[in-house]
Amino acid sequence: MKKTIITVQHTESEHHLNGHAGAWGNWQLTENGRNQAFEIGKWLLGEGCADGFVMYTSDLARAFQTAEEINKTLHLTPVISELIREVNAGAGNGKPWDWFDEHKIKPGEGYDPDYRPFDDAESDRDLWNRIKPFYEKIISDPDEKILIVSHGCTLGFLQAMIMGFEFEDLSKARFSGRSGSISKFILGSDGRVTANYINFRL
Repeated sequence: MKKTIITVQHTESEHHLNGHAGAWGNWQLTENGRNQAFEIGKWLLGEGCADGFVMYTSDLARAFQTAEEINKTLHLTPVISELIREVNAGAGNGKPWDWFDEHKIKPGEGYDPDYRPFDDAESDRDLWNRIKPFYEKIISDPDEKILIVSHGCTLGFLQAMIMGFEFEDLSKARFSGRSGSISKFILGSDGRVTANYINFRL
């Protein structure tokens, strides 16, 4: 089955400006962020996203509000999913970055897929395993047009899955976007994946 998957990283949030970690901190969009999201919605209209797309969004405020602004143009009804929340930083959720850096568990040498900055935080492996069921659902569901509004780390992993990466590949390469970035993937009926654009910003 051919599928089109478009991902949107939430736009400017309070934590981008106040020196705090995002993670599971339930930050709001700034006024600028709301305007950015509204413009993304108008741009996505040109991509045909008002025509038969199913929208998924993280339940955290900054992603949900991005979806709200996008839907002032697209008028989709978002499906809210905790599976596509940002990475859980545990005790570091929403904390100032200087506090975060002072109190986190120091990482060892080299890349460790099981490293957690706090005992109750998620590692890369934890995040991958959380997202994987969501990925498997959207791939197996009959929906052919999918729009996903989420967060930077989460979308980086999801994009890797869409492009056929295995978890072990993250030690060599990964995707990274900025707030408001948009990506589009076409999954052919032959199993081939084409990235039309990755982490593009208006």
